[in-house]
Amino acid sequence: MDLIAQKADRKLRKCRSLMRIARKNLTDLKSPTMDNMPANSPYGNQVEARLIKQASAQQELKEIYQAITWLKKDEQELLFTKYFDFEEPSNTAVAGILHVDESQFYRLRNKALKEFAESYMAGSLFESM
Repeated sequence: MDLIAQKADRKLRKCRSLMRIARKNLTDLKSPTMDNMPANSPYGNQVEARLIKQASAQQELKEIYQAITWLKKDEQELLFTKYFDFEEPSNTAVAGILHVDESQFYRLRNKALKEFAESYMAGSLFESM
């Protein structure tokens, strides 16, 4: 796998974590209490920080999803199966799901990763090469 495909792979491996963060239930957040006393935490409002983290995760997932939608259908299916399935299927399992042999899977994966890198945030994965 070349450098661009590796960068795309690293970006996509974050998807499951981003999905967990983005789906955090807002009812789990507690409102800060106002008692005119200085906050204990020097890091600011923790609820606000969690909301920002959640919104950031949602935005990143949206950008990743949009980049994937520019790919061919078989490439989309490969990336969604490989990086968005919470079961974390192996490469062999993904090849089976797609009904291709492993060598075809690796060629298709590398092509899909490179094309994803081109379409993700206007090719930002190509920066600092």
